Amino acid sequence: MNRLKVAIHIHTHYSYDSNMSPAELIRSATRAGFDCIAVTDHDSVDGALEAQALGGIRVIVGEEVSSADGHIIGLFLKDRIPPKLSGVETCAAIHEQGGLALAPHPFAVLCKNSLRESLPLLAPHLDAVESYNAQNPLPWEDLRADQFTRAHGLPAYVGMDAHLRWLPSAYQRMDVFQDAASFLESLKTADLYKSRVGFRYYSVMILRHFWDKIAPRPLPGFGTKRTGRKPAGTPGAGSVVKAKHLG
Repeated sequence: MNRLKVAIHIHTHYSYDSNMSPAELIRSATRAGFDCIAVTDHDSVDGALEAQALGGIRVIVGEEVSSADGHIIGLFLKDRIPPKLSGVETCAAIHEQGGLALAPHPFAVLCKNSLRESLPLLAPHLDAVESYNAQNPLPWEDLRADQFTRAHGLPAYVGMDAHLRWLPSAYQRMDVFQDAASFLESLKTADLYKSRVGFRYYSVMILRHFWDKIAPRPLPGFGTKRTGRKPAGTPGAGSVVKAKHLG
């Protein structure tokens, strides 16, 4: 039986830190031979819904939610999950929609919104853990994530965490699934393919990170569809995209 090539954890320019439109994502993913992608913009499902409407490839509607305890990914969502709920409340809100709650980059030190200390409390409420993140520059972060995943008997997945038009070769081969429940079952037996983003990718993301700290407006092309973004050149425009992390 053919297995699906699935990428999980991808951003579009509905996220403040991405310059990739849904249309560009669909083109890049199609060229790379993906069968399915999970689009997970920061605190928004709009990019995922737009990508899904474009067609051409299967799209799972997701969101990387900024909970009070750190980032939590919801997959198979129907509506946006509001930020700033506790981690437990965020997982409950995801499950109320029939979705799955995932822990992205759980031990990443360069991401101030990683779950880290909250993980033991949240473990019973999570459906899967990102045991490898293509953007993590420090291998021990993924090692700790993998150890945590095994210790708690949770399914592991590879997170692409793409923000730019160059998609790393980080994905899973999974049995065919129809919904959230069968996706989770398929993930348990998935083959994980790991790859880091390249130097060019890191260079652009580091530039964006420091640009947000010093410039009065967002780096051109980034976060252009983000809800609440101020027009470039207006007072305080840079403040809506300030960030302390790369993903």
